[in-house]
Amino acid sequence: MEGKETLKIIDENGVEKEVEVLSYFKLKSNGKDYLIYTENQLDENGNVLTYTSEVVEDGENIELKGIEDPEVVNEIKDLIIQTINAEE
Repeated sequence: MEGKETLKIIDENGVEKEVEVLSYFKLKSNGKDYLIYTENQLDENGNVLTYTSEVVEDGENIELKGIEDPEVVNEIKDLIIQTINAEE
C-alpha cells in the first residue's frame, strides 16, 4: 500500500492543520492548478468530507483559494466522476 501524501495548511482562522492530498491537477480549460484534499472527517451519513481549492503561487507563498466559478466546479465534478468510473 502506498504512503499517503500529507501537507500542512493554515486555515482562515490561522489554525494549522495536516490534511491528506487526494489529487493535484491542472485544468486544461483554464490552466490553473487545483488540489483535492481531506481532513478525514465524516459527514452525518458517514461519507468522508473532501475539499477542492485553487492553488495560487505568489513567490514563496502558496495559497488555497475557494472556487467560485460554477463552470469550474462542474468541470471538476465531472473529472472526479470520470476518475471514479475508470477505476471501477
